[in-house]
Amino acid sequence: MLVARRCHRPGFTPIQLIILLGLLLIGAALLAPIVQRIRAAASQAQSQNNLKQLALGTINLADTFNGKLPPVAGSYPALDKEWGTVHFFILPYIEQAQLYQKGQTDEAGTYSPWRNEVAATPLPLYVDPQDTSAPPQFVYKGWLATTSYPCNYLVFKDGTNRYPASITDGTSNTLMYAQRYQMCDGNPTAWGYADLYYWTPMFAYYSVEKFQPAPRPEDCDPARPQSIGGSAIQIGFCDGSVRQAHSRVSSGTWHALCTPNGGEVLNIDF
Repeated sequence: MLVARRCHRPGFTPIQLIILLGLLLIGAALLAPIVQRIRAAASQAQSQNNLKQLALGTINLADTFNGKLPPVAGSYPALDKEWGTVHFFILPYIEQAQLYQKGQTDEAGTYSPWRNEVAATPLPLYVDPQDTSAPPQFVYKGWLATTSYPCNYLVFKDGTNRYPASITDGTSNTLMYAQRYQMCDGNPTAWGYADLYYWTPMFAYYSVEKFQPAPRPEDCDPARPQSIGGSAIQIGFCDGSVRQAHSRVSSGTWHALCTPNGGEVLNIDF
């Protein structure tokens, strides 16, 4: 006669399960800050790379046209009355030639970001991954794509400055790009906005006051740059290098970094 045998498998008691769950929760809590730091470091590295690509693209553009820099907003003499922003004119030099071509306004071959909704096209290279101020889909009210990287008005001005001849303070001592909220107190930083206004992707036009260290949205000043994701701001220089300026940097040093031909003796305390 066969007798059925019960197979007893080892298992967890309720108390053991509670202990195991507690250990898992503790482990997750300990790992969370590490994961957050890794993500922040990756975002920071991406932002630095974005700024570097913008600076190098701008330098390549200027080299192509015998050192003639594009205007912050308006007509670019080197391209026969074409209208746009620095961010628009460098498109062919940051692997966005197709988008630039989309801006052709007529058969004569002139171009503008206002044509065919070019100014409404968001570009990952123009956005800091940590910038949470962005409008929906990175487009302000459906017609202006935003950027986290304005250019230095004092370097570019109206398109008559030259690289590097107009930067007598030295390309490694002069800012070309910095960070700014995509939305600042209701004002977009719109990369294709080709008129001089708070919406233009620029700084050092209305003010050369020092940047704001990660201000609250309601305290954001659209005339100044803002650091994103911390107290230090990412800045791109006219030589293509990218560095950080901490909130402790003096107002005088910041002013000197903005001016390309001020003749200041820099006391860099990054």
